[in-house]
Amino acid sequence: MKACDFPGARQIGAPANWNAELDGAVGTIFVADAIDTLSGTNFMYSVYQPTEADLAALNAGGAIRLGIMGRSQWDLGEPL
Repeated sequence: MKACDFPGARQIGAPANWNAELDGAVGTIFVADAIDTLSGTNFMYSVYQPTEADLAALNAGGAIRLGIMGRSQWDLGEPL
């Protein structure tokens, strides 16, 4: 999957105090802040473009998993 830049997005990198040697490598993604209209909860969203290999894996029954570590947007790091 390729992280996509889009209007209104900002770049984020690893969470504060992330240790790449212990926690693994982290790339940069693009996120935008929004408010859920039903609950009033703040959240961030991001957009991805699947590669041909990704599409083949999904068509064969694969799945997509995204995790963002942090309690707030201020825990997130600077882009790489």
